[in-house]
Amino acid sequence: MTHDVGDRLSWNNRPPVSKKQGWVKGTVGWEDRRDKMKDVCNACHEESWTENWYTQYDGLVDLYNRKYGEPGLKLMKAAKPLIKGPKFSNKIDFIWFELWHHEGRRARMAASMQGPDITHWEGTYDLGKNFYTELVPELKELIEHGKHGSAADKKAAENLAKVLDEVLNMEEHKWFLGKMDPAKAKARKARQEEFKNRYKEH
Repeated sequence: MTHDVGDRLSWNNRPPVSKKQGWVKGTVGWEDRRDKMKDVCNACHEESWTENWYTQYDGLVDLYNRKYGEPGLKLMKAAKPLIKGPKFSNKIDFIWFELWHHEGRRARMAASMQGPDITHWEGTYDLGKNFYTELVPELKELIEHGKHGSAADKKAAENLAKVLDEVLNMEEHKWFLGKMDPAKAKARKARQEEFKNRYKEH
């Protein structure tokens, strides 16, 4: 057993998209690192507690990657030809950086430390708010501006519009377009009513 906690981390949450990590030389996989961490956890906790904790943690990281990290990289790659000037000379550079580096990291790292309030209110809440009200509008502005530019800009704008449409029509985002599955919308409304009834004043 080592005192180096880093040797027991199976996720690398530093980049825009979290990655499972093994040893640098590739001789030990992420599964081995996780097993070492589980040995430490199980010294005090039941095995079921440890397994449940990893289920929640993996779920949050997978959700972030699938909903924000991977689509965000895809969108920014498509937007790159339309972003003029040096990096961080445009608002969209800061928006994307803060999405993955600030709120994205807070969500992932707070989940790893069992901090649900930070995970939600300073993580996933800010991710959602800034993705839909900051990043998407900036991308739409780039598209509109590109439509009136050079032939290369017009082509890039057309491609970005296509990628943005693909992302927003993903299962995780299509509610934003008013395309939520009716059954899901009904189930969500029922849960909301149940919550209101449970905590209403008597």
